[in-house]
Amino acid sequence: MSTSASNVRIVQGDLLKSPMYGLINTVNTVGVMGKGIALAFKKRYPAMYEDYVQRCRSGLVRLGEPYPFDAGDHVVINFPTKGHWRSVSRLSDIVAGLEYLHANYRKWGIRSLAVPPLGCGNGQLEWSVVGPTLVQHLERFDIPVELYAPFDVNLDGHEQLDLWGSGQVAGSAQFVEPWQIALVDILDRLERQPYRWPVGRVMFQKIAYFATAAGVPTGLEYERASYGPFSSQVKPTVARLQNNGLILEQQRGNMFEVRVGHTFKDAREEYREHIEKWDHAIEQTMDLVARFDSTQAEIAATVHYTCKFLSLKYGTRPTASQILRAVEAWKVRRRPPLRSEDILRSIVHLATLGWIDVEADASIEEALSELSAL
Repeated sequence: MSTSASNVRIVQGDLLKSPMYGLINTVNTVGVMGKGIALAFKKRYPAMYEDYVQRCRSGLVRLGEPYPFDAGDHVVINFPTKGHWRSVSRLSDIVAGLEYLHANYRKWGIRSLAVPPLGCGNGQLEWSVVGPTLVQHLERFDIPVELYAPFDVNLDGHEQLDLWGSGQVAGSAQFVEPWQIALVDILDRLERQPYRWPVGRVMFQKIAYFATAAGVPTGLEYERASYGPFSSQVKPTVARLQNNGLILEQQRGNMFEVRVGHTFKDAREEYREHIEKWDHAIEQTMDLVARFDSTQAEIAATVHYTCKFLSLKYGTRPTASQILRAVEAWKVRRRPPLRSEDILRSIVHLATLGWIDVEADASIEEALSELSAL
């Protein structure tokens, strides 16, 4: 996305020194301006701050609804980017606010606009993900716009660049890690399959598990849990991906389906080097989980984790019988219980595909016979 013929200039510096008439101030909805640009606005425009506090007490400051304050030399636009000041920002709230601003800026007399990196910094959104979305929305305004990039982003002396295709965002602090983009890339490839099961929260856990096993450097640590190997680090990862618009959840019957979000396309381009480096692991993971519904994924992950555990414990590859007994012991309280034949079938599948190294024995002959008859 090039901004060379755009009304949007990407700059750095002190937004409060901008010549633009409308200055956007990022705020929460609870009446606190204690950090960052909000604190600077509070000091520069104390009357604006008093008005803001009163509005918050009256419940008039709401996400998705920025509002103007006539400060004399400028119009300050207080733009809510989060609820509580301790919260993180969500890209969906920022997009809603931009749409509201676009519907009202002419009525407010805004003839030029200075915009901070909405949701970045204390909001913990990733500039390389959010930036393209901000530009897309700001280009709809028919006035000059200065979009201020975070200070730790390397603009390389340029003001207007195709930043997200040229690597110019390098050096920014990352709230979204490359491996997290890789998980969404697996999800994206799954969605392109003509026949597939929907991906819910449990299945996304298993995608992360098998991606880690395949060699994507997630740093995730797993432990035994009711539905197979579980990492407590996946939940905050999902939240961060949602906040940045990289994934979204949609109700589908009794489950929440995890889908690729609208910012992924731009984000993938920014992280392309990492995706290409991990392409084999990503494709291998997609190829495996595309075969599973959530129960089959649970069984496969449990079998894989168990095989790895037994190998480390005994220093040799385990037999199919050992894995079967260990999985049944792990799942002894599961309701409904797992069937032995389903566990054995999973052992055969994973071994055939090279995911586990297992010693075949008599217990697996029946499963092999069933598979050869398919």
